[in-house]
Amino acid sequence: MPSFHGIIAQDVYPGIDLKVYAATGGMKYDWIVHPGADPSVIVQEYGGIEGLDVLPKKVKIRTAIGTLEEEMPYAYQGSKEVRARYQRGKDEVRINLGAYDQSQTLTIDPIYIFSTYSGSQADNFGYTATFDDNGNAFGGGIVFGTGYPVVLGSYDISYNGGFFDGAISKFSADGSQLLWSAYLGGNNLDQPHSMDCDENGNLYVMGLTGSSDFAVTANANDTTFGGGNSAIAEYYTLANGSDMYVSAISADGTQLLGSTFLGGENNEGFNDSLRFNYGDSFRGEIEVQRDGGPVYLVATADSSGYPITPGATDYQGGLDGVLSVFSRNMDSLFYSTYVGTEGNEALYSLSLTSKEGNTQNSSRVFVAGAINSSESHLSAVGDSLLLTSSGNHSALLGAIDLRDYSAPILEAIHSSTDTAYNQHFFIEPNTPGDTTTVFTVVGQHKGGLLASDTNFWGQPGSAQYFMEFTFDSVAGAFTNNRTLVFGDSSHTTVDLSPTALLVDDCGNTYFSGWGGSPNTEGNTNGLALTPNAVRTTTDGRDFYFLVLDPSWRSARLATYYGSSSREHVDGGTSRFDKKGRIYQGVCAGCGGNSAYPAFPSTAYSTTNNSTNCNLAVTVIDMDIQNARLELTPDPPVFCIPNSFNILDSSSNVQAYTIDWDDGNVSLDTGFITSHIYDTPGTYNVQVIGQDTVCDTWDTTTFTLQVNPAYDSVWIDYSYDYCDPSRQVLATARLVSDSSIVTDYELEWDFAGVNFSSAQVQFNMPVPGANPVSFNVLDTNCNITQLFEDTLVFRIPPFMQINTSLEECETRESVDFNAILNATYQGFEWLVDGQVAGNSNPLQISQSGIYDISIVGYDSICGTSDTLTESFDVYFAGEAFTVPNFVTPNNDGINDAFLVNTSENWDDFHLIVHNRWGVKVFETTVISFEWGADYDEKILAPGVYFYQLKATNRCGDITEDGVLHIIY
Repeated sequence: MPSFHGIIAQDVYPGIDLKVYAATGGMKYDWIVHPGADPSVIVQEYGGIEGLDVLPKKVKIRTAIGTLEEEMPYAYQGSKEVRARYQRGKDEVRINLGAYDQSQTLTIDPIYIFSTYSGSQADNFGYTATFDDNGNAFGGGIVFGTGYPVVLGSYDISYNGGFFDGAISKFSADGSQLLWSAYLGGNNLDQPHSMDCDENGNLYVMGLTGSSDFAVTANANDTTFGGGNSAIAEYYTLANGSDMYVSAISADGTQLLGSTFLGGENNEGFNDSLRFNYGDSFRGEIEVQRDGGPVYLVATADSSGYPITPGATDYQGGLDGVLSVFSRNMDSLFYSTYVGTEGNEALYSLSLTSKEGNTQNSSRVFVAGAINSSESHLSAVGDSLLLTSSGNHSALLGAIDLRDYSAPILEAIHSSTDTAYNQHFFIEPNTPGDTTTVFTVVGQHKGGLLASDTNFWGQPGSAQYFMEFTFDSVAGAFTNNRTLVFGDSSHTTVDLSPTALLVDDCGNTYFSGWGGSPNTEGNTNGLALTPNAVRTTTDGRDFYFLVLDPSWRSARLATYYGSSSREHVDGGTSRFDKKGRIYQGVCAGCGGNSAYPAFPSTAYSTTNNSTNCNLAVTVIDMDIQNARLELTPDPPVFCIPNSFNILDSSSNVQAYTIDWDDGNVSLDTGFITSHIYDTPGTYNVQVIGQDTVCDTWDTTTFTLQVNPAYDSVWIDYSYDYCDPSRQVLATARLVSDSSIVTDYELEWDFAGVNFSSAQVQFNMPVPGANPVSFNVLDTNCNITQLFEDTLVFRIPPFMQINTSLEECETRESVDFNAILNATYQGFEWLVDGQVAGNSNPLQISQSGIYDISIVGYDSICGTSDTLTESFDVYFAGEAFTVPNFVTPNNDGINDAFLVNTSENWDDFHLIVHNRWGVKVFETTVISFEWGADYDEKILAPGVYFYQLKATNRCGDITEDGVLHIIY
């Protein structure tokens, strides 16, 4: 019976849907915000946890069994990213979004990935990766000295000398454990190029060695290092030449099950003539046939003495591709041949028509690589014509019939020639048949290659391609069925160096590659992405993962993957498993950084521990092809009449049949919403899921416990707002009869202090507002009620009189303002003890010293408080009135000169002079009266001059004037 890939819960919030489905490394969920909806209402609440740590880019959820992590949400509209961060509540999380177009649909999409560094303290380059049937991951590379993290008991835990050794590590399926780790090398240079596992988890490694003492087993097919002329492979000098090696390591890493040299009198294992990308020198592939079958490999040799078996093709000159087949313990060479011409050929990849076969050999092997020759000496049965190349590389395909090792048949050889450059890097079978095999290759070109169908996904004019071929064993010929090109829409430079290829059982095509420095040209800028991309930005030096649907008309995933550092590989193969999971070997963190993503926090090594590079192994589940039901009822226990939802992390399921075990059966082509049961009981629900595309099925069952109806809870608070001790009595009661709750799990939070009883007495810590939250969990119904309240107590009284009174007031009046806090509901003024109303402000317009009071009234608690302050108010008046004549004739009218003033003066000084400057009068008494006498005589009529100066709180006043004496 079949299963779910995902469910969509519509209108979880107004205009917002929740999509939950299977994805990278586990469950994945998207919040889909439709136009006009408000994403700020989204709250993710976590139940049954011990704690929650919310960072802007990560949520750490602490549970009884460990810490879970959710990475920063990725929000997007179409292909445009929207900034998203987490924001903390209590036991919940909100999503804080940047600006976005609210007229368009927004998707918020958390992603989960697995990635680990080797943790090597020595410089450690990444070459190759693979997997076993249990999902454990293997990484292989080279290490420049001691310091690689080996595991005791592994077959070789000592560095063997030379410039570098090979290094192999096995990680657990979740990336948290280093299961075994060892060196693989001798006294010179050693590299792993390709790895594969058998059905028992034993690891097979093919690579290059320049070491005469490389570890080979006693019964190996070849125990002698052949070496060759001194040569340079990429940047490395092989002083004694090189051989290839093939080694088998036990699943637990403790034994070398078999290991042999593979070579002749000159150099093997590297491509010095046809390499185009950085790392092309060190390509080749090993595959192990299952159920006890042999070990197959393809590589490159520049040696006439490479071991071949009877009936095989001889060395043709230059660089030739080679194909060899070994027993699993490397003691027997079943078949070995050159695949080449008098020019140069390199083989990068092979494909078996029956890798899952039996103890017999694969009936046919397909090989792919590059050629730059126009002649063939391969005696192919059918398609033996090699098209003339442009002088650079042409892409090479070959088909070899190995049903009888003693009489192999090279059935066909075929080259695809572009106007400039092209070569095939990987070949993968699509569907096997009795007489016809379909397979896909991936490659690069720099000419005029066009897609065979304008409806294909892709970017015309780009430099990478997929080609699908059919091989007809009767006709002995290849036929190109279709071609697709992809990249940045330019073939002036290549964008991506391929590292892995897969065609899954449903026909989806998977690709992994990297671009940018240190490659000789091109970068990852401008590549096409899908809305579900894991990473939407690139620094031009990243990986690129692509998944096409079987029709090649749409991409199910196109994403960047990397960091601000220059991610690449130094050669070798990585692999997809048949479930669509990439096991990618990476040369990461070069320059001594840890920028390359390592997830989760429990990964074996989340840091690059060397001063330069570390091998990284990244495992990402792109998609799961076969129908697989993974359903979780939410909740599994509930009470009528409540319904439940199904959390669906199934994959590749388009049709569902659900038997609810109550006499009802549902058929659903999209997702399961919910179901309502009428009667309490235990129900065993059976679900059949079908992948209608691949016609695969899966069946699962789950159990639901339906209990009687839930009795809701309410909170009875008893407290006095005016109580200075702020004591509260809170009681949890049932709605049905107001009785105190007895059977539920309770959690109170009184301003940060927790209680679990149904009745709590507590003194709140501060005046004013105090938060209270209350969680109720009915374990029978699996229902949670959350209450959040604020209890308010009388705050300390506060009152204040504010004024802008000045020392010397020139205004007509002065304002006094009453400031009171919310403790008081009213107030009134007192001025010198007399009620002066409650207008605000109070105004004083006469000078004087006043006692001003505010009386605040708290009508809730029945109290009042008084604040009294004293204020000295002084208004400045007219300074002086000075007459300008006096008539000292004793008639009683204006007989004396005096100054009129209403001010209080601290200092006063007046002087009168005659016209010759003689002082005739002076006084410091403000209340003087001068009768115009001087020297005991009345002064003669005339004009006199006075000078007046006085000082008070308003400052100094001076006045000069004329006095006329008349009589």
